[in-house]
Amino acid sequence: MIDCNTFNAIYNEQIRFQNEVAEKKPYEFEVGTLPEDNIKGFSFHIQQLMSELGEVLSADKRWKNFRNDKLDLENKKEEIADCFIVLMNVAIFSGLSAEEVEKIILEKISKNFKRLND
Repeated sequence: MIDCNTFNAIYNEQIRFQNEVAEKKPYEFEVGTLPEDNIKGFSFHIQQLMSELGEVLSADKRWKNFRNDKLDLENKKEEIADCFIVLMNVAIFSGLSAEEVEKIILEKISKNFKRLND
């Protein structure tokens, strides 16, 4: 298991992984130095995210109706992790650094609390 205990470390490990993907199993588009603003990479990972969200819904169908009790919790956990990973790829292919992503997430959470309490 990879030893990463901060968001920055996790994000930078995903950048390292994406660099290896681009080197060993190239995408159908050119990849430069990551993170980079790469619209083809961004689009690819947005589409992948839609697929991963569907897999989360498939692992837990209890939302579908009151008669459905299908839950594969271990698969649901794995698919949620996939969603976070793909969202990091969306940010990476948008040219965002770990520091930028962490900052905007914290700012947005703070803004949400402010809206809730106003």
